[in-house]
Amino acid sequence: MNTIECTREHEVVAAVMSGRWPEGCDVELRDHAEACPACRDVVAIAPALREDLRYADVQVPAAGQVWWRAAIRARADASRAAARPMIWLQALTGAGAAGAALAGLSMIWPKVQGVLRFAPFGDASFQEALPLLLAVGIGIAAAPIAYFLAVPRD
Repeated sequence: MNTIECTREHEVVAAVMSGRWPEGCDVELRDHAEACPACRDVVAIAPALREDLRYADVQVPAAGQVWWRAAIRARADASRAAARPMIWLQALTGAGAAGAALAGLSMIWPKVQGVLRFAPFGDASFQEALPLLLAVGIGIAAAPIAYFLAVPRD
């Protein structure tokens, strides 16, 4: 492949990229660009590059800012990775506490039924609804604890 070099190519590139081509430059440079194959290629390609440059509104941040953002992101990732086992432990603890509460309730349930049998409100419909009422009460008591454990405090 043959490369053609021209000493005036940089002048043609500057004229095209600055928007002075062809009206804003001298006649001698235009005549040279028509006769020189390298400058002819520049005149053919440079307007497209100039158009792309006009639409490319890219602002590259400073190196310090990129480094700072990367450091902040790395710290946040490390923090999330370190907290992951604790979140699992909290979830297992909550499940264990719920299981223990249900086990305790099942152990004392016969005694509660015996007491309710002698209570003035101990009719059959109340005794049937009591497990549901106890489950709702436990849910209401456990909801703030579950919320505290589930919501991050960052």
